[in-house]
Amino acid sequence: MPSLFYLLLLPYILCYFFCLFCGRPFLRRAGAAYALLSAALALLQCRLPGSARLISEVALLAVFGMFVLKRPWREAWMTAVLLRSVFGVIDSVVGWMDYQVLLPLMMRWDTWIPSVDAVRELVKVLLVTGFLTLILRHFYRSMEGLLRGQLLLLTTPLFFIALVERLIQDAFYDGAITVDMAAGTLSTEVRVSHGENLLLQLLAGACLLAVLLIYQRLARMQLAEKKLFYLSEQAAEQKRYVDEAAIREKQTRAFRHDLNNHLTVLKELLRTGQEEQACEYLDQLGEAAEVLFYTVRTGNSAVDVLLGSKCAVAKQEGIQVQCELSIPEKSALRELDWCILLSNAFDNALEACRMVPPEKSYLYLSGKKKGNLYLLLVENSCDEEIKTPPPEGIGLSNIRTVLEPLSGTVEKEVLEGVYKLKVLFRIL
Repeated sequence: MPSLFYLLLLPYILCYFFCLFCGRPFLRRAGAAYALLSAALALLQCRLPGSARLISEVALLAVFGMFVLKRPWREAWMTAVLLRSVFGVIDSVVGWMDYQVLLPLMMRWDTWIPSVDAVRELVKVLLVTGFLTLILRHFYRSMEGLLRGQLLLLTTPLFFIALVERLIQDAFYDGAITVDMAAGTLSTEVRVSHGENLLLQLLAGACLLAVLLIYQRLARMQLAEKKLFYLSEQAAEQKRYVDEAAIREKQTRAFRHDLNNHLTVLKELLRTGQEEQACEYLDQLGEAAEVLFYTVRTGNSAVDVLLGSKCAVAKQEGIQVQCELSIPEKSALRELDWCILLSNAFDNALEACRMVPPEKSYLYLSGKKKGNLYLLLVENSCDEEIKTPPPEGIGLSNIRTVLEPLSGTVEKEVLEGVYKLKVLFRIL
């Protein structure tokens, strides 16, 4: 049973967490195949030095990620190093426990040897599972999609920790320990303070967490810088829409002010029988008025200009657009916030529509106020092979930034080639 734990169950668990860390569903048959290959590798390399064994174990797990889970080689290699680093730390801690606690028990009661070995490997399984779950929940998922280009920088310190732990394990608790069951003694070829060695192993685990924490903070800082830059660019663009809306509003007021004069001219032309000149004057008047009309009417001039421009781009690409949006006169959102919210949602939907044939692409935008709440719905066509919502990019991150003071919620859903984004927030 101890051999089954070490050779098969532990690799199976590592394979399971590898799939979770990569955001992929666990493949049981692939996990079983990997466990068998790992067991065969462990039996073949038992006489190799620790560094060679570690490299081959990491390589086997990375190859599994690249060819079975179809992950990029950087991500597969880094994830394999991380999992093996955790395993190395736990293996060394359990090795100390084996020497200090379990071996004296086996020397006193030799009939307990199989049970004690099984307990040792079971403790190892539990510690590996708990430590990896801690990392997955508090570190790795928060870094998903961040700093992917710098994954190899994270690999170096993690591999160093794994290698040091493997060398310590081999030097102190592997072939260096001799057990004389008849005499009831333990001997070691290396003089070592086991208390200090345990402290070293615990510090190695703390260093592993510290590396992940620093990487997480750097990733968040980089994302914040990207968001700030993108928001500043968008703010400049939205200001242009607001200025354009103000100009149009001024032109509309001027047109309305002159409307009586235009009607007087038309009346005089018709009274004197100059019908042809009256028709020409009407045509000119219509051209002047057409510039002032919005293709989208939401009740907000800046949003009308913004959506009118984006709808024109979508229609030029053959994407059917339907907009049923009503912006309340009074709300907690400024015009700039409305523009940032809607432009990011529209741009994401437009990008997804470009991935499908024009005859199947469509975009539906609606928004209504209900009491103190506002519900925004963006529905668009997308690739039918997409079964789950993709990871959030800067667009959705900007939407969440705008909604944060309003206790807003964002829901995503993908079903049979249709992507739905639902945004709910307090309007007042």
